[in-house]
Amino acid sequence: GEREHAVEPGPLVLAVLERYAPGIKEIPAATHNHHAFVGGYLEHVLSVTRTAVYLADKYIEYYPELTPPLSKSLIVAGAILHDIGKLRELDATTPQTVYSVEGRLLGHMLLGRDIVREVAPSIEGLSSQTQIHLEHIIAAHQAQREWGAVVEPHTVECLLVHYADDTDAKVNMM
Repeated sequence: GEREHAVEPGPLVLAVLERYAPGIKEIPAATHNHHAFVGGYLEHVLSVTRTAVYLADKYIEYYPELTPPLSKSLIVAGAILHDIGKLRELDATTPQTVYSVEGRLLGHMLLGRDIVREVAPSIEGLSSQTQIHLEHIIAAHQAQREWGAVVEPHTVECLLVHYADDTDAKVNMM
Protein backbone atom coordinates (compact mmCIF):
# COMPACT_ATOMS: atom_id res chain seq x y z
CA GLY A 1 0.00 0.00 0.00
CA GLU A 2 0.92 3.64 -0.16
CA ARG A 3 3.36 4.69 2.51
CA GLU A 4 3.71 8.13 3.94
CA HIS A 5 7.03 8.85 5.62
CA ALA A 6 6.73 12.60 5.90
CA VAL A 7 7.77 12.51 9.55
CA GLU A 8 10.85 10.35 9.98
CA PRO A 9 10.95 7.77 12.80
CA GLY A 10 14.23 9.16 14.20
CA PRO A 11 12.71 11.15 17.09
CA LEU A 12 10.71 8.10 18.19
CA VAL A 13 13.81 5.89 18.09
CA LEU A 14 15.79 8.41 20.15
CA ALA A 15 12.98 8.72 22.71
CA VAL A 16 12.84 4.92 23.12
CA LEU A 17 16.63 4.67 23.43
CA GLU A 18 16.73 7.43 26.04
CA ARG A 19 13.89 5.93 28.06
CA TYR A 20 15.42 2.44 28.11
CA ALA A 21 19.15 3.30 28.07
CA PRO A 22 20.15 1.42 31.26
CA GLY A 23 18.66 -1.89 30.12
CA ILE A 24 19.86 -1.48 26.54
CA LYS A 25 23.46 -1.15 27.73
CA GLU A 26 23.46 -4.28 29.84
CA ILE A 27 21.02 -7.01 28.85
CA PRO A 28 22.03 -10.02 26.80
CA ALA A 29 20.29 -10.57 23.45
CA ALA A 30 18.97 -13.95 24.59
CA THR A 31 19.11 -16.54 27.37
CA HIS A 32 21.01 -18.86 24.99
CA ASN A 33 21.61 -19.21 21.23
CA HIS A 34 23.11 -15.85 20.24
CA HIS A 35 24.76 -12.92 22.04
CA ALA A 36 23.79 -14.44 25.42
CA PHE A 37 26.11 -12.28 27.52
CA VAL A 38 26.03 -8.93 29.30
CA GLY A 39 25.95 -6.26 26.60
CA GLY A 40 25.07 -8.83 23.93
CA TYR A 41 21.85 -7.03 23.05
CA LEU A 42 23.66 -3.81 22.18
CA GLU A 43 26.33 -5.66 20.19
CA HIS A 44 23.64 -7.50 18.22
CA VAL A 45 21.56 -4.37 17.54
CA LEU A 46 24.61 -2.43 16.35
CA SER A 47 25.63 -5.27 14.02
CA VAL A 48 22.09 -5.68 12.65
CA THR A 49 21.83 -1.92 12.07
CA ARG A 50 25.15 -1.79 10.19
CA THR A 51 24.04 -4.66 7.92
CA ALA A 52 20.59 -3.09 7.45
CA VAL A 53 22.19 0.21 6.37
CA TYR A 54 24.29 -1.68 3.81
CA LEU A 55 21.21 -3.53 2.49
CA ALA A 56 19.15 -0.32 2.40
CA ASP A 57 21.80 1.51 0.37
CA LYS A 58 22.21 -1.45 -1.99
CA TYR A 59 18.52 -1.93 -2.73
CA ILE A 60 17.71 1.79 -2.91
CA GLU A 61 20.33 1.96 -5.67
CA TYR A 62 19.09 -1.25 -7.35
CA TYR A 63 15.41 -0.27 -7.34
CA PRO A 64 15.19 3.51 -7.70
CA GLU A 65 11.84 3.18 -9.50
CA LEU A 66 9.98 1.78 -6.47
CA THR A 67 6.89 3.79 -5.59
CA PRO A 68 6.98 4.74 -2.86
CA PRO A 69 10.76 4.49 -2.65
CA LEU A 70 12.43 2.33 -0.03
CA SER A 71 12.71 4.18 3.26
CA LYS A 72 16.25 3.99 4.63
CA SER A 73 15.15 5.82 7.78
CA LEU A 74 12.46 3.20 8.42
CA ILE A 75 14.94 0.35 7.83
CA VAL A 76 17.41 1.90 10.28
CA ALA A 77 14.69 2.58 12.86
CA GLY A 78 13.43 -0.99 12.51
CA ALA A 79 16.93 -2.41 12.87
CA ILE A 80 17.55 -0.39 16.02
CA LEU A 81 14.19 -1.27 17.59
CA HIS A 82 13.55 -4.78 16.20
CA ASP A 83 14.41 -6.46 19.53
CA ILE A 84 13.43 -3.65 21.93
CA GLY A 85 10.78 -5.92 23.47
CA LYS A 86 13.59 -8.07 24.88
CA LEU A 87 13.93 -5.43 27.59
CA ARG A 88 10.63 -6.80 28.94
CA GLU A 89 10.91 -10.36 27.63
CA LEU A 90 14.11 -11.11 29.54
CA ASP A 91 14.73 -10.78 33.27
CA ALA A 92 18.42 -10.04 33.69
CA THR A 93 18.17 -9.14 37.38
CA THR A 94 19.00 -12.72 38.39
CA PRO A 95 22.47 -14.28 38.02
CA GLN A 96 21.17 -16.39 35.11
CA THR A 97 19.03 -14.44 32.60
CA VAL A 98 15.55 -15.98 32.37
CA TYR A 99 12.30 -15.17 30.58
CA SER A 100 9.88 -12.90 32.42
CA VAL A 101 6.25 -13.97 32.73
CA GLU A 102 5.19 -11.48 30.04
CA GLY A 103 8.12 -12.61 27.93
CA ARG A 104 7.00 -16.24 28.04
CA LEU A 105 3.35 -15.39 27.45
CA LEU A 106 3.64 -12.60 24.86
CA GLY A 107 7.15 -12.62 23.38
CA HIS A 108 9.46 -9.78 22.51
CA MET A 109 7.75 -8.80 19.26
CA LEU A 110 4.44 -7.90 20.90
CA LEU A 111 6.26 -6.35 23.85
CA GLY A 112 8.36 -4.27 21.45
CA ARG A 113 5.24 -3.04 19.72
CA ASP A 114 3.88 -2.09 23.14
CA ILE A 115 6.99 -0.02 23.86
CA VAL A 116 6.66 1.83 20.54
CA ARG A 117 2.97 2.48 21.24
CA GLU A 118 3.76 3.84 24.72
CA VAL A 119 6.41 6.27 23.48
CA ALA A 120 4.84 7.32 20.14
CA PRO A 121 2.22 9.72 21.57
CA SER A 122 5.04 11.89 22.95
CA ILE A 123 6.48 12.41 19.45
CA GLU A 124 4.93 15.48 17.88
CA GLY A 125 3.97 15.04 14.24
CA LEU A 126 4.73 11.32 13.99
CA SER A 127 2.48 9.98 11.26
CA SER A 128 0.34 6.94 11.92
CA GLN A 129 1.73 5.41 8.71
CA THR A 130 5.33 5.69 9.90
CA GLN A 131 4.36 4.20 13.24
CA ILE A 132 2.45 1.24 11.79
CA HIS A 133 5.27 0.42 9.36
CA LEU A 134 7.76 0.46 12.25
CA GLU A 135 5.41 -1.72 14.33
CA HIS A 136 5.20 -4.14 11.39
CA ILE A 137 8.99 -4.49 11.28
CA ILE A 138 9.04 -5.27 15.00
CA ALA A 139 6.12 -7.72 14.78
CA ALA A 140 7.37 -9.54 11.68
CA HIS A 141 11.18 -9.37 11.84
CA GLN A 142 11.55 -13.09 12.59
CA ALA A 143 9.60 -13.75 9.38
CA GLN A 144 8.06 -17.11 10.29
CA ARG A 145 5.30 -17.80 12.77
CA GLU A 146 7.12 -20.87 14.08
CA TRP A 147 10.01 -18.55 15.00
CA GLY A 148 7.59 -16.30 16.90
CA ALA A 149 6.68 -13.75 14.25
CA VAL A 150 3.22 -12.26 14.73
CA VAL A 151 2.89 -11.87 10.95
CA GLU A 152 5.14 -12.49 7.96
CA PRO A 153 6.98 -9.53 6.36
CA HIS A 154 4.80 -7.50 3.99
CA THR A 155 7.25 -4.70 3.18
CA VAL A 156 10.74 -4.65 1.71
CA GLU A 157 11.90 -2.65 4.74
CA CYS A 158 10.77 -5.43 7.05
CA LEU A 159 12.33 -8.11 4.87
CA LEU A 160 15.71 -6.35 4.91
CA VAL A 161 15.64 -6.01 8.71
CA HIS A 162 14.74 -9.70 8.95
CA TYR A 163 17.73 -10.78 6.86
CA ALA A 164 20.12 -8.46 8.71
CA ASP A 165 18.88 -9.88 12.04
CA ASP A 166 18.83 -13.52 10.96
CA THR A 167 22.31 -13.32 9.44
CA ASP A 168 23.82 -11.71 12.56
CA ALA A 169 22.25 -14.24 14.93
CA LYS A 170 23.28 -17.24 12.82
CA VAL A 171 26.85 -16.07 12.29
CA ASN A 172 27.21 -15.47 16.05
CA MET A 173 25.86 -18.94 16.85
CA MET A 174 28.21 -20.57 14.36
